[in-house]
Amino acid sequence: MRNANILLVDNRKTTIENIKKSFLEIDSKHTLFSAENENEAWLMLDGTHKINPVPKIVLIDVNRTKKKGINLLNAIRNHPDLKSILIFVITDSDEDINKAAALNLNIAGYIPLSFESHKLNYFLSVLNDYWNIIEFSSQK
Repeated sequence: MRNANILLVDNRKTTIENIKKSFLEIDSKHTLFSAENENEAWLMLDGTHKINPVPKIVLIDVNRTKKKGINLLNAIRNHPDLKSILIFVITDSDEDINKAAALNLNIAGYIPLSFESHKLNYFLSVLNDYWNIIEFSSQK
């Protein structure tokens, strides 16, 4: 998959900036959009600020906003045009309740992650390699 849109959902500006910086450092060809909360993310997926084409991948930390993150995952999985999005939960927190809920919503991965620069670059580099070899249907 080349040049896919990716949506990052996290309420920490520092994390968003660090991930954007890592995308540049690993020379990712994917376009990264960011939303600071689930409402903003939903508007970018299916609302007035819709990203075109719709992102193929969502990165989210569901532990930052308690139930709202899980609610967003549930809304994506129940939407006929969004349910095939690959969702990766990336977090520096270990909330078993959210972990179980996210895994039950068929996410692509639940990844405990340190946001230290070298670890973040390595992690995103591995994901970038993965994203570059998988294929998506052009249909919804």
